[in-house]
Amino acid sequence: MRKWLKRIGLGLGGLAVLALVAAAALYAVGRSRLERTYEAPPARLAMIPDDPASVERGRLIATSRGCLECHGERLGGEVFLDIPPGKIVAPNLTRGRGGVAGRYADADWDRAVRYGIRPDGHPILPFMPFRLYNRLSDADAAALIAYLKQLPPVDNELPATEVRVPGYLMVAMMGDDLRGGVDGAPRRATPPPGPTAEYGAYFASTVCVECHGEDLRGGEHPAPDGPPGPSLEAAGTWTYEQFATAMRTGRAPARTLSEWMPTKYFAELTDTELRALHAYTKTLSQAPREIQAASN
Repeated sequence: MRKWLKRIGLGLGGLAVLALVAAAALYAVGRSRLERTYEAPPARLAMIPDDPASVERGRLIATSRGCLECHGERLGGEVFLDIPPGKIVAPNLTRGRGGVAGRYADADWDRAVRYGIRPDGHPILPFMPFRLYNRLSDADAAALIAYLKQLPPVDNELPATEVRVPGYLMVAMMGDDLRGGVDGAPRRATPPPGPTAEYGAYFASTVCVECHGEDLRGGEHPAPDGPPGPSLEAAGTWTYEQFATAMRTGRAPARTLSEWMPTKYFAELTDTELRALHAYTKTLSQAPREIQAASN
């Protein structure tokens, strides 16, 4: 090894210099990507409803899609992570002191939630699962925004998200498109809500696939310390009552589900949503993987 290094004129000191140069280059790339501004696709939501049914629908979406896990039980924001790559802050979504609601127009909500773009055009870090929320139908996105707009104010002034050197290096290695291709993603034809496998596939594509994979046959957990998400094919063999109990309480036939399963929030899923998800799991063992993945 040392002879090889001498041949190319490098010693350990030279390697250290090269490493520093490479790190500096990656740092510059990561920083430039986070400082880039984006043009969001034209807003398609013609009107945000304000009727009680729509607001309640939005509340259920916010609960089941994990908004409370990062932004807090009242969506007043919190420091989500403070690790070497950076201090990641989930902002206060209310109209209280330090909140964003007072300065977000309807189009700003949609761009942030479904496209990962702040009102100033800068990207939201991929900790925000906008890649999944991009799959929300226009009706569901409008209901979610309706709920967020009427949140009770929470006074909570938080620090800004702080990206540190390791974070910039990570961003540089994530690829050029920080936002997962959501701009060019075709809009899905959303099936009407009902206890059908088609509606279950739509629901799963906006939340379950994050851990269980695009075809729900197993996937990597998004958290570095989270366990792999198992295949859900076995869930298709359960009765509906067993499936609903597992989703709402974590008690599955003959075992207890992982503590990473967000049963606290899934407890509020409607019977229609649960029956749709159950119907969808029944199809997993029947469809070839490439067909199943394409349906999502």
